[in-house]
Amino acid sequence: MKISLPAPELSQQRLESYRRMGVQVVTVPRRLRTEATQRPIKPLVPPAATGETTSQAPPPDPQELARIVARCCEFGLEPGSIDWGLSTAILSGEPRREQDLSLFNESVRIIGASGIGVITLNFTRLRASEGYRLAPGAGRGGADLRDFDATRIDGLPPLPAVGEHDEAAMWDRLIWFLEGAVPVAASAGVRFAMHPNDPPVPSFRGVAQPLHNLAAMQRLVQAVDDPANGIFLDTGVATEWGEDAVAVVDWFARRDRVSLAHVRNVQVDEPMRRYAETFVDAGDADIGACLRCLADCGYKGGIDPDHTPRFTVDGSDLAIGWSWALGALAGWRDAAVG
Repeated sequence: MKISLPAPELSQQRLESYRRMGVQVVTVPRRLRTEATQRPIKPLVPPAATGETTSQAPPPDPQELARIVARCCEFGLEPGSIDWGLSTAILSGEPRREQDLSLFNESVRIIGASGIGVITLNFTRLRASEGYRLAPGAGRGGADLRDFDATRIDGLPPLPAVGEHDEAAMWDRLIWFLEGAVPVAASAGVRFAMHPNDPPVPSFRGVAQPLHNLAAMQRLVQAVDDPANGIFLDTGVATEWGEDAVAVVDWFARRDRVSLAHVRNVQVDEPMRRYAETFVDAGDADIGACLRCLADCGYKGGIDPDHTPRFTVDGSDLAIGWSWALGALAGWRDAAVG
């Protein structure tokens, strides 16, 4: 297993800092940018989702992608994955989706040829981000935590620009996408890492969240039975479901369906409805046991803490928080692999 973080840009400052923190593999940006920027602060409440229309990104320039790969390798970092969004037409089942799927599949082929082995994905038309709030002083030592409460979003009306999308329709679109894209990924030597819907509510503003629980994620990988059809494992989301995160890890890892892993923790008051994001060692999931299970199943991919607490004396880029979380993961990882 390899310590992992996303790199929103590839500045010397960031890549050197990542090496010093023990990062081994990165999720690379779609464009080569070498000026330093600050990483978004994860614990803060995200803006409300608007469901704005998105077009399918054009295929990446192979030469620019090669420069991105070379830039990472120059600093001793493996360019392991890249996020590639899906258009509104694909998510909403609009007529243009055939053309957009062709664009996406061409991107998959180019990414595979570059040597980047994982594409991270999400499948939701509207994320339930309005249920988050900041919980000042709720964490260890008075740290601020982010929490989620579904009562904040219960009964909110559909957005006119988005409309309503029921579960059957979302699953029809998801399976259509998988059947059209997974064989291309397999041929290109690429694995998809589909993230569960988070927050894991069944529906938000009339939009079904098709990947909101364990059964749905199991159905996902069984819909097209190929290692290229993998998941972005998230121990935090597994715990939000009310499941034993270790058992969830075991189910997917033993079937070789874990393409990338978010390793974080939460304290759950009511499964799927009320929880708080915590320090990685302070929640309901046994993170050490999760990593031992991944190691026992032969998983060798990235482990990313995803969220970090905010330390009072930390800088705006949360270097202390990220270093602490990564150090904790490295210790558990080293114990797991022996």
